[in-house]
Amino acid sequence: MRQAVRGGTLMLPRVQRIRRGDRVLCYHRPTGIRLPDLPESHPEFVAAWAKAEASRKDHAPPVKAGTLEHVVRTLKASKRWLALSPVYRREVGRNLDGIVTAYGSAPAAGIRPKHIEADMAKLDPNPANLRLKAWRMVMAQAKAMGAIETDLSAMVAKIAVSTPGHTPWTEDDVARYRDHWPVGTIQRAAMELLAWTGARVSDGCRISIGNIGSDGVLSFRQAKTGGMAYVPWTAPLPAWARAWDDERTAMRTAVATVSGFTLLQTSFGKARTAKGLSNVISDAAAAAGILGKSAHGLRKYRLTRIAEAGGSAHAIMAWGGHASLSEAERYTRTAARKALIVGTEQDQNVVNAASSGSKRPK
Repeated sequence: MRQAVRGGTLMLPRVQRIRRGDRVLCYHRPTGIRLPDLPESHPEFVAAWAKAEASRKDHAPPVKAGTLEHVVRTLKASKRWLALSPVYRREVGRNLDGIVTAYGSAPAAGIRPKHIEADMAKLDPNPANLRLKAWRMVMAQAKAMGAIETDLSAMVAKIAVSTPGHTPWTEDDVARYRDHWPVGTIQRAAMELLAWTGARVSDGCRISIGNIGSDGVLSFRQAKTGGMAYVPWTAPLPAWARAWDDERTAMRTAVATVSGFTLLQTSFGKARTAKGLSNVISDAAAAAGILGKSAHGLRKYRLTRIAEAGGSAHAIMAWGGHASLSEAERYTRTAARKALIVGTEQDQNVVNAASSGSKRPK
C-alpha cells in the first residue's frame, strides 16, 4: 500500500476528500463507501478503509489455479487476513508481494522446504523470519484450498537471532533527559507518555483523552497485536507501584501542556505518525547526550521497572498488552535474578526510608 504524506499526516490512497465548511468528508473512491469522521491515522478509520478496499472488485488479470499468486490472492480476500491488524497486514503483505513477484507462477504443490530456505537466505535474519511467517500463511492457505495435502513449511526453522534488540532506558537516562528537556516541550511530553504507558510509538501517537475511562484507567487496543493495554492514569496505583505517584503526576503535567485531540499531536493539530514520534525521541535523546536509546527502549524501561518493583508477569501483560504470558515472564525472570543481589524496588524503598529516618550516631 502506497501512502502520501501531507502536513506530516499519512494520506491513504483511493480516498476522496470533500470539504464541507470546516469539515472534510471522506469516501472510498472505488466503492463510494463513506468513511468515519476521524483522522486518517485513527485505527477505526484505517479499519473502515481496509474493509472498503477488500470489498472492491478485483480487476487484476486471472491467474492459474493452484499457483502461488492464486493462493496469495485468495489469502488476501479471506476473513483470516482481514481479521489481522492493519500494521501486521502491511508487514506481512510486503513479503507476500515479494513471494508473488519472484515465484508467483510456481505451483504451490511444488514448493519444498529447500525452496523456502533458499528464499530466506537472500535476506538478513530478522527480515528472513518475517518472510517465513508469510510463507507459512501462504502454505496454510494452500492446504485450506486443497492445493496441497501437506504443509511442509512447518519443517523450516526460524533463523536464530543473537541481537538483544532495543536497549532499555535506565533511570539515569530518564533523569538526564528530564534535565535537558523542560516541561512544555513536545520532547518532554513524548518521553513522559511513552515512559509511563510503555506504549509502542504506533500506539503512543494516537492515544487521546478518549482512551481514559471514568475509572481513571487509560486503555487502548494495540495497533500491532490487537491486544488491550491497561495503564493507571488517575486510578489508584497497585501496592508495588505506589512510589511512582509523583512520577505519574509529572507525566500528566508534561502531557497536558501540548495535548489536543491526541495527546502528542503536532502544532498544526494533526496526529503524529509513528515514524515522526520515533524521530522526536531519538533526536531529543541524542541532544541530551543519551546515545543508542530509542523510543521502544522506553517501553522496555517501564516493563522492567514493573518487574523490579515486584509486579507480576500478569501485571506486565496488562500494562504492556502482551499477547502471551511467556513474553511478560522474560522481564520477571531477569528482575528475579537481580533481586537476589539487591532486593526488589520495594525492599530498597523500605531500606532508604529507614535510613533517612534513623538518628545519626553521636
